[in-house]
Amino acid sequence: MNVLVDMTHITPDKLYASLSIYVFRMLDAMPAAERKHFTLLIPSELEDFTRRRYPEYAYLLFPATRAHVSRHKLLRIAQQIRVYRRIVNSSGCDILFIANDLYPYTHIRTRLKKVVVIHDLKVIKDTPRSWAGKIARYLNFRFYASFMKHAEVVVAISNYTKEDILTHYPSVRPEKIKVIYNSVLLAQEAVSPFKNTSAPEDYLLYVNTLQPHKNPLTLLKAFQLLKDKISHSLVLVGKETSYWQEELLPYLQAHQLESRILHLQNLREEELRYLYEHARLFITPSLREGFGYTPIEAALCQCPVVCSTCEALPDTTRRQLVYYQPPQDAEALAETLLRTLQNPPSPARRAQIAADYQDAYSCTRQVQDFLTLFHHC
Repeated sequence: MNVLVDMTHITPDKLYASLSIYVFRMLDAMPAAERKHFTLLIPSELEDFTRRRYPEYAYLLFPATRAHVSRHKLLRIAQQIRVYRRIVNSSGCDILFIANDLYPYTHIRTRLKKVVVIHDLKVIKDTPRSWAGKIARYLNFRFYASFMKHAEVVVAISNYTKEDILTHYPSVRPEKIKVIYNSVLLAQEAVSPFKNTSAPEDYLLYVNTLQPHKNPLTLLKAFQLLKDKISHSLVLVGKETSYWQEELLPYLQAHQLESRILHLQNLREEELRYLYEHARLFITPSLREGFGYTPIEAALCQCPVVCSTCEALPDTTRRQLVYYQPPQDAEALAETLLRTLQNPPSPARRAQIAADYQDAYSCTRQVQDFLTLFHHC
């Protein structure tokens, strides 16, 4: 068994993206005796990084990223497909493992047996308003169909994602889909992110993308309802987006919340761990989740968690947290937050949840599941 790991989506500016971390965690946890059976397919720009971080893995270069091919989209895709097929077919491997999605050249049929990962289907589930959005949605729908058709095995990262695939693509055989949950790994140390400012004494914590499908506006509305009942601050961690500038920031300014809300971004994993460990409460009001790392990370740090019941969250959090619904009901969220602050889960209960998550989402468990799958193929 020789596996070619597609890492062509990982460019130097995406080293900390979630899909990159997904691959890195698997490679880092791979037993030393198995590494000789894996070859990494990397963009040319990642060669120095790969030599330093993964000297024990063989690798092949993919010289067809945007820096190497035509700027015209259709010509670029055609060139990438040609180069990709040639490199993959001549790699000497038996299995092509693709952990990313929505890269047009990866949907093609190759001589290798393909194992592909579907993280979520949000790009085909949201209803676009513009014609361009509708066309993009259709193309994404067709991509997933071809992506899975040419695969030997489709890996879903949760039972919810598996059911979602079967709902939107009923032609896919259920036995073709294997559920392998993500691994969740925390930094070994905790480092305070509050270097140039004083740390809030008591705070609620949100860590996620500042986008509409993560529903941070409902959290702001709930905090507005609670601001005179609690003394806590609210720490929002997420990269600044147009949604932050156009919707969230104007809301908190209009309701005079600036002094109670702290926005942080570009934090290291050690800084995130510090925030999880010192927060009074962690909140996930998300509307779209194929897995949902952050509530699990917070619970691993034994922080009480309030969570929406959307999509994969009840499945991946193993129904062990505090939940509220409906997800866009600010009053329901505010009531749940206040009740949980006044009567949080006991330390023993939080320790039990952390131990359960540590076992369920260990990197070792995920890698062993994949090795079993590859050997079966």
